[in-house]
Amino acid sequence: MLPLPNQMASTKPMRAIFAARGGAQALLDVEAALARANAALGMISAEAADAICAACHARTLDCAALAQAGAHAGTIVIPLVAWLRSQVPDHAEAVHRAGTSQDIIDTALVLQIHRGLSLLDDDAAAMASSLAQLARTYATTPMLARTLLQPALPSTFGLKAAHYLTMIDDLRGALRAAATEALTIQYGGAAGTLDGVSTNAPAFIAAFATALGLPAPALSWHTRRAPLARLGCAIAAGLGSLGKIATDMILMMQAEVAELAEPAAAGRGGSSAMAHKRNPTLSILVRAASLRAPHLAATLLSAIPQAHERAAGEWQAEQAVWPDLMLTASGAFAAMRETLAGLVIDPAAMARNLAFAPGVVVSAVIPALIERACAQHDTCSDEP
Repeated sequence: MLPLPNQMASTKPMRAIFAARGGAQALLDVEAALARANAALGMISAEAADAICAACHARTLDCAALAQAGAHAGTIVIPLVAWLRSQVPDHAEAVHRAGTSQDIIDTALVLQIHRGLSLLDDDAAAMASSLAQLARTYATTPMLARTLLQPALPSTFGLKAAHYLTMIDDLRGALRAAATEALTIQYGGAAGTLDGVSTNAPAFIAAFATALGLPAPALSWHTRRAPLARLGCAIAAGLGSLGKIATDMILMMQAEVAELAEPAAAGRGGSSAMAHKRNPTLSILVRAASLRAPHLAATLLSAIPQAHERAAGEWQAEQAVWPDLMLTASGAFAAMRETLAGLVIDPAAMARNLAFAPGVVVSAVIPALIERACAQHDTCSDEP
């Protein structure tokens, strides 16, 4: 079977997080935390919690059978809990105590997104580092600025890189802010009333959150989905910024312009019909991702108006979107990281193309603008 596009244009670590086994492990991580919270409040024994946690490993789980059973049941948690109980027969009644399907699934998704965003931030940090170096190295390297795709005034490649640097810093800040708001545990019980833990609810939620290393919201968010949608939109907007950079690079890599080139690699960028071609494959991957992302985020926005205390359809639609969005983002982030780390600059070609703007000198203020952007980046890099 041919690989799906989102498998070809994603990274191995992100695929592991959102693969069937990675998803099952996230669900089991939540079940283990649920057991820890129950034990902390004396709702189950410490022995039972230890046994459940020891069994919460997806390596022996038949993920294909689990998916099939989950589709039949309407939620994957039903067969997952049955499997987990079979692993701890002496403590079966303690499994999933005070849990409900959406609490488990939503919190598992939060774990997956949290793990995935860490990968994206690593890539973005590396992009920013490369761009800061490019901005300073080529601060005075003259090139043609273009407006409406036509020759405009002289600029420098350093200033262009500084603009890209600011975009990446903005991207990182937006993702962190949106993640802080959205990535909290989900716990509300069957109808958001926390009936499963009664008067012990605050302590239970605190123990559950501590076991997962995630913050706890003021209330459950079963049908309060705007924060998660905003995070999805922040990812899509970030991919749009990468798409802008990739579009510029594709244009600058045209043979008639030839101002820069992607890093070379054996077997990359060739043509099945034209041996002379060197296609900008990394930038194409990024641009393609930037075109797909808004439509994925649109589904998350469409799913915000959900009925009453638990949704019938909208929530399920979100579940299908997040893996695709994160896989798409991972491929684009990794491709742009590689591109910027090995970007080949041709100052001679840039100087040659300045002939389209004769008799105009480069603005003397440009180096100060570049240093301002780099200094702001240095400040951002110091933030946690």
